[in-house]
This record gives sequence, C-alpha cells and structure tokens, in this order.
Amino acid sequence: MLVDAHCHAHAFSDMELKEFSKIKIIAVSEDIESSRKTIDLSKRFDNIIPFIGIHPWNLESMSARELKGVLRSLKLGEAMGIGEVGVDGRIKKSVQKQIEVFKLFCEVSAELGLPMNIHALNAWDKVFEIMLKMDVRRALFHWYTGPIKLLKDIGEAGYYISINPAVRIQPKHRRILESAELDMIITESDGPYNYRGLRLKPTMISDLMEFISNIKDVDRISLEKIIERNFERLLG
Repeated sequence: MLVDAHCHAHAFSDMELKEFSKIKIIAVSEDIESSRKTIDLSKRFDNIIPFIGIHPWNLESMSARELKGVLRSLKLGEAMGIGEVGVDGRIKKSVQKQIEVFKLFCEVSAELGLPMNIHALNAWDKVFEIMLKMDVRRALFHWYTGPIKLLKDIGEAGYYISINPAVRIQPKHRRILESAELDMIITESDGPYNYRGLRLKPTMISDLMEFISNIKDVDRISLEKIIERNFERLLG
C-alpha cells in the first residue's frame, strides 16, 4: 500500500482525487473552511483520512470563533487527527501567537490521543520541546528539513518525519533522508503545493518510493511494508 501522510486534498478537484484512490491519504486542513471540506471529502472517498486544524500562516486572519470551531470539531470526533498546525519561525511578528495556538492543539491531542501533523519550519526544536512537555504521543513532522541532530530525539519520542518528492532536488531534505532511520520515515506529497516547478501530488509517491529504496538500499516491497507500518502506528 502506498501512503501520503500530508496532502491538501481539499485543494484538488474530485476528478483528481479519483486518480489517487489507491493511495491512503492523510488530508490536512488550513482553516475552518478547508477543515469542513476535508471532513466532507472523507465521507465521500474511502482512502481519505481527515485531519483538521489551522495552518500557522493563516493565524493573522483567523478569528477566535474560527479557532473555537476547529477545536470543537476535534472534540466532537469529526476528524482522525490534527493538522496542519505548528509554528513557522520565519514569521517573527506572530511567533508568540503561533505558539499559543499550537499549545491549544497540543492540549487536545494529549486529551483525546489524536495524532498531529506538524509544520515547524525554522522552529523544529521549539515545536519538539512543546510537544514533549504537553504529552503529545503521536506526531508527524511534515517535510522535515530541521537539524540532523534532532532526528534521534524525534525517533526516541515515537514521532515520525515525512519525506517529500522534492527530496530529489532539495539537498537538505536529501541529507535528512540519508540520515534518518527507516522506522521513523513516512512518505508525503504536500500536494498540490508548487515547489521549484514541481506541482506535487500523491501520484508522485510511487517514484518517491523508488528513490528512497535506492538511497536506503532496501528493496521496494520491504520498504512499502515498513512505511505502511509507520503510517499505521502514527494513526494508532
């Protein structure tokens, strides 16, 4: 089974989503509107696993009511996980607000045992520290490009990182792939994000598996089993 642990399914058309029907997809959300659409998609497509949340990029335009709406939906059991949430250290003016909101999502994760799908650019260490303190038990650091030295701690905490098709052209992401243990790696697309001319989408996962297989010197069948197992453990 191929898996995509981080995909913005709400941004694809139904026709495109049908092309991805044989790939298990964790569909992440960015705000209240996309959260509602993600929940709806999960009812119509058997391969879509709904995660809802508010992306740190959207916090400036987010109202307190919208935040409460997403948190309420999580507590009502309308989603299987929390995401995309986190902290983006590049947006200096809102870092404190990002941290405050992220802690609210961590509280829900710890309370309900829900996995988290994390955005942590330029804030990897800080986000990891918060998650440990708040007893988050299952989490994925999406498109991990953070410190190599943090990989060991992430693995020991039982968390995962995802590898993106951009690994072919992004040297720092390739170094992560080369350094990370297989038992902490899951595949993702982050589709339909455009990265350096690549329109990322779940159908790229198959080629990504071949690339990982070559880099890690493990046969394709064994690799699929390992990543599927990691995916299932993330979901619990």
